[in-house]
Amino acid sequence: MRRLRGSYRTRHFGLKNLRILWIFIIFLSCKKGFLESHWATSVSFQGEPPSRYSELEKSLDPENCGVCHKEQYEKWSSSLHSKSSGPGLQWQLKRIGSEESSSCFACHSPLIETQNFIRESKFKTANNPNEVLSYLKKETAERGISCASCHVRNQVRYGPPPREEKQNDSSSGHKAHGGFVVQKEFESSKFCISCHETPEYGKPVNGKRMMETYKEWEQSRYAKEQITCQNCHMPDRSHSWKGIHDPEMTANAVTSTLGFKSIGGESYVYASLKNTGVGHKFPTYSVPKIFLFLSVYENGKQKRILTEKTIGRVTDLDLKHEFEDTRLLPDEEIVLKERLTLSDLKTPKEIRFTAVVEPDEFYVRMFQHNWVRRNEFGITGAEEKQLEEALKNAKSTRYVLFEKRIQTSSLTDGFFSSDRGLSK
Repeated sequence: MRRLRGSYRTRHFGLKNLRILWIFIIFLSCKKGFLESHWATSVSFQGEPPSRYSELEKSLDPENCGVCHKEQYEKWSSSLHSKSSGPGLQWQLKRIGSEESSSCFACHSPLIETQNFIRESKFKTANNPNEVLSYLKKETAERGISCASCHVRNQVRYGPPPREEKQNDSSSGHKAHGGFVVQKEFESSKFCISCHETPEYGKPVNGKRMMETYKEWEQSRYAKEQITCQNCHMPDRSHSWKGIHDPEMTANAVTSTLGFKSIGGESYVYASLKNTGVGHKFPTYSVPKIFLFLSVYENGKQKRILTEKTIGRVTDLDLKHEFEDTRLLPDEEIVLKERLTLSDLKTPKEIRFTAVVEPDEFYVRMFQHNWVRRNEFGITGAEEKQLEEALKNAKSTRYVLFEKRIQTSSLTDGFFSSDRGLSK
């Protein structure tokens, strides 16, 4: 927009038009700051619900939201978002302390009301006004990132633009909780930054912040092609937020190959895995790991591991040192290559290329370390049980992504087996 200069231009526009222009500028400024205010650390108290609301409309408990938003509630109930304030967080809080816990709560339990319910349970501090119980049950504090975490501020509902079929719906009547405020930011990748991108002031490890998911996406072709976080993790606005914990989604995001090749009279086995469908590093963050194994089998039994590689960012438990970072950028490939011995070729054998995913690898290490030393660390009572459950849950997320097999009897120069997705 060009700047207005001189008295002529001012007179030409007129005071009325200038006022309209000024209002428009203010509107743009407000829009620009929506996400900043929406995701301010510790979402402020919602306040007392309007008296005109029914008891159902007043409630911010996800179960009550699900009465009308059934599909969203069902998807959310099985998502990791609904478990973000579970035992994996709970056992740590007393060791972290009430004040330091605030940085955890900002993402794991964004509403100040649910944060205070947890503080009341862990630290015996009651900071919620009595009115809170009129719209939120204490049990909701155990439900992690609930509907209101994203959609409600000061008792006002917010959401993305209505779908086309909703826009064309001319039916009139009562609008639950007075309708909602449309914010296009719900469809932007920036909506996810506050919890999936460590702030610039965050302590780096080996020159990188712990979470740079948005930055990784922003520098990829996916950002240029306007493929957002929501396109992959909320397809058709699904509230399941699937990621690396989901075998099917992970399988569809990579392409793998396995085959033989002769070089200088010697036989080699080649295997590869390529990031063909992840819009950020695979995997992002420092928690998940993918373990690749190239092995020789005979009569169904493993004879030896030819070679193995880890895909991931490997750090110590204190997050001070990075040992390696082998994560794959979008469209990047990792290759395993090993020479076959005469013994491997003497009798028919089977070569297997196996990929094992441990979505919670870092948590398993960290939880296990604390479990072994729980007496030394004073982890007792409820926290001990929560740690035990958290460790069990983290271990249970491990799965075999694929296991590709070829026979040495089929050894031919250039013979490759290639698959996208699961294969056994």
